[in-house]
Amino acid sequence: MSAPDTTALMVRWLTHDLASPVATALTASELLGDTADAEINGLVQDAARRLAARLRLVRTAFAPGEAAIGNRALETLIRAGIGDTPLVWARDGDCSGAEASLIAGAALLLADLRRAAPLTVADDGVRWGDAWAIPAGVAEALAGGAPGDPRSAVAAMVAAAAARQGASLTATADGIGWR
Repeated sequence: MSAPDTTALMVRWLTHDLASPVATALTASELLGDTADAEINGLVQDAARRLAARLRLVRTAFAPGEAAIGNRALETLIRAGIGDTPLVWARDGDCSGAEASLIAGAALLLADLRRAAPLTVADDGVRWGDAWAIPAGVAEALAGGAPGDPRSAVAAMVAAAAARQGASLTATADGIGWR
């Protein structure tokens, strides 16, 4: 049996990740019908905002541009894209598109692995506030191994972002570090 295709695994992860806000928008629009209802309109607008923010974060993480991105702009983008996950921003300075890709991808991955667990973004990595074992397949993909499931495909993309940046990744007891 051949190894799963990273692209197919990424598509599976992305469609799963975006299913909730799309379903919320569709359900709310069906409920709305021909009537004007502020609560339902609010649901549709909220779902659309969450979806747009998540797509911007995914694009930054996995299809980076060449241009530099400001520190505050990157923080805002990550905060919006990871939704309810508390974030401590302990990072200084603007960064290249490749560095932004690494930071955004690591934050996206860790927020997905432990929903709503606080994250800290620093110059040398993205970490949770406490120790938690990264699943073996994800840790292997971060180290350059072949992905075997959607989350490890995300990890493989984070590893690719690190390689573009010239950084070396480490799965730590509390997250992802690089140098």
